[in-house]
Amino acid sequence: MKNEKQLFYLLMVAVVVLLFVHLGKLYVDIMEARNFVSAREMVEEGHWIFTTMNGVPRYEKPPFPTWMSAWTGALFGCGNISALRFPAALSSLLLVVYFYKIVNFLSDNRRLATISSLVLITNFLVIYVGRRANWDIYSYSFMIIGIYYFILALKEIRTIPNYLFAGLFFGLSILSKGPVGPYVVLLPFYLGYSIVFGWPKLQNIKGIVLCALFAVFIGFSWYFYIYFSDPDTFLAVMEKEATARGNRDVKPFTRYLSFPVQTGVWIFYSVIGLIYPMLIKRVKQPKIYSLFFYWTLFSLILLSLIPSKKERYLFPMMIPLAATTGYYLQYLFQSFNLKRWELNLNTIIFTVLAIVSLFFSIGVYFLPLETDIMTVLFSITTYLTGIGILYFIYGDRNFQHAFCVVILLVIGTGIFGIPILDEMLSNNKKFKSLVTIKEKIRQENLKLYSYAEYSPEVWFRYQEVIPEIKPGDSLTYPVEKEFYLTMNSNKTELLKPFNQLGWKSVYVGMFDDNEEAPPSKNYSDRKIHYLYKITAYDESRPILLNCNSTL
Repeated sequence: MKNEKQLFYLLMVAVVVLLFVHLGKLYVDIMEARNFVSAREMVEEGHWIFTTMNGVPRYEKPPFPTWMSAWTGALFGCGNISALRFPAALSSLLLVVYFYKIVNFLSDNRRLATISSLVLITNFLVIYVGRRANWDIYSYSFMIIGIYYFILALKEIRTIPNYLFAGLFFGLSILSKGPVGPYVVLLPFYLGYSIVFGWPKLQNIKGIVLCALFAVFIGFSWYFYIYFSDPDTFLAVMEKEATARGNRDVKPFTRYLSFPVQTGVWIFYSVIGLIYPMLIKRVKQPKIYSLFFYWTLFSLILLSLIPSKKERYLFPMMIPLAATTGYYLQYLFQSFNLKRWELNLNTIIFTVLAIVSLFFSIGVYFLPLETDIMTVLFSITTYLTGIGILYFIYGDRNFQHAFCVVILLVIGTGIFGIPILDEMLSNNKKFKSLVTIKEKIRQENLKLYSYAEYSPEVWFRYQEVIPEIKPGDSLTYPVEKEFYLTMNSNKTELLKPFNQLGWKSVYVGMFDDNEEAPPSKNYSDRKIHYLYKITAYDESRPILLNCNSTL
């Protein structure tokens, strides 16, 4: 009981540190930027239903995650990264809580639930996605909450209320990222549950139908409203999104077989936990283990069927995978008669983790960074945890204590490592944000327009709509006689239409909003801006109002 409480306290510390500490660190990626820009326009422009991004309809994603960021942005500022990310971190917290409740309810084993939850919260991909304010984490979190109430209903506990609760959260999942959640989380769970416990009984069908109808009503309410209010724009956006999903980031079916890498420190145990023939004979609850095994397996298969593949899309698989890993770790901690090969294997695994920890304690000083207090504290933490793992493996022969030290290693990395990583990823010495010219433009009482560029991260940083001039669309043409123009390219031919219409362009300079320097794969031309000042030759002429002209 004492060990169980200690593990639970460790879980609480891990959740708080890994989800909420240094939330403002690490620069905003493109997914977050899209969300934050739309959130700011909700607050400032009132676009809560007809969502926009940089003043243009943004119907590709449903609005619930953006509403969350908008509400915290309204309270603490739409440029406050920590505040904008806080709802996502809170959503991740709920995911861990309800994952714990699912494992505990099904297994009636708090210790297993705690171990599995520790594996989940210290999973590299869970930490990475769980701290960022994109749509994914909301969808998965609501789906896990819904699954908990769905299980209660299937077990005939307050059947109708729990089916309605399940439908509510399934609906919120759809309202967060469309049908992604039901496909990659609910369907794999349901298939696994049906294989292990059988298909639902006849008396459950009515409740399941009620749950589904309620979920559809909530989840697709925004889609239906937008469709009937702005059908042409909505259908055009959906067609564009469908085409993009079919052609973007297309990878082979086998792409996700490298999934153990995404678990971070659990790279070895995530594989061992899926050795079904071995585990099914060793765990005390083979049925519950089988449920999580099939859930994981179907997640991998269904994710692999989608042509578009990214590492972060593996997140749904990490949830049941934490439980299969937890089952093996619990067996390991409770077994006093391990076979020699298994004892040696686990000794090697923890030794490798210790060596990696010790390597980081020295390697951090060789990074191209100035040595500061965080560097020293990170080095001390990784050194002590490395030594601690070795002590508990070779001195005390206690795998559970070694496991706890690994958790402390991840927690320490969250406290001291994230600031170091943030500094490493902000290594572009030529960084010069477009924001630096904002005050000058304002003092001149002029306006900034964009042409032939797409830069959500910069739109967020600029904290204002930068209207886009679109070729052939006279409604987007500026009415001012003088304005600034930003483009992602410095090709002079792009300025010819302006010159042909009697406007002169004066090059102001280049601005580089890339946090990372080349040759980083994250260095993008999308964040480079060439700024021009556009002025009329004849100030009596209106600017670009000739509806028959095209840029």
